[in-house]
Amino acid sequence: MENNHEMPEGHLHWNDQEYSDSRKDVLKTIIILSVVTITEVGIAILYDHLNPTGGNFKWAINLFMVIASIVKVYFIMGTFMHLKHETKGFLMTVFVPFTFLIWAIIAFTLEGRSWEHMRSLLNVF
Repeated sequence: MENNHEMPEGHLHWNDQEYSDSRKDVLKTIIILSVVTITEVGIAILYDHLNPTGGNFKWAINLFMVIASIVKVYFIMGTFMHLKHETKGFLMTVFVPFTFLIWAIIAFTLEGRSWEHMRSLLNVF
């Protein structure tokens, strides 16, 4: 029986240093995502515990959650979708539609809030 120690298919162009750097980058990203997520959950639980009826500083919690989500999207897209090493032109073809998606979510949310307000004023439904 022949002892065959061939490298598996894929990433054969990487040398040991590139592979090691990639592993470190993924580990760093996992740690950052974990810390941000644990912080988000901790702040949400703490806020609900201190303000069971809501109200005070809800806007600050929402702003923090939006910023934390943007940080996570940046690291996920950069590391796991391999966009960190792409050309500027390709990045624009990904991020411009992404920003339109975010704009659409915000626009439809505001439009829905406007409709809800108008319905309450007219007391139709």
